[in-house]
Amino acid sequence: MSVEEEYYINLHVGGKFVRDPYVRYLSGAMVRLKEGPDTISYFELCKIVKDELGFNTVQLIYFHVPGSRTLQDNLRVV
Repeated sequence: MSVEEEYYINLHVGGKFVRDPYVRYLSGAMVRLKEGPDTISYFELCKIVKDELGFNTVQLIYFHVPGSRTLQDNLRVV
């Protein structure tokens, strides 16, 4: 018997990163997507941000590496 795992992506939009003294994300909105991290593409994320969240442009998408405790430990641009 296999156990099917569920994956979620927490997509934060409309806010900004600040360092005081640790890196954190302020304001904006958070959308939780039931998607596998290995199956969603950069272009699908851009489409969600534009079409479903109403933003006209996407500047940068960052990825927080699982297993790291804070944003400054493993925050990477997609």
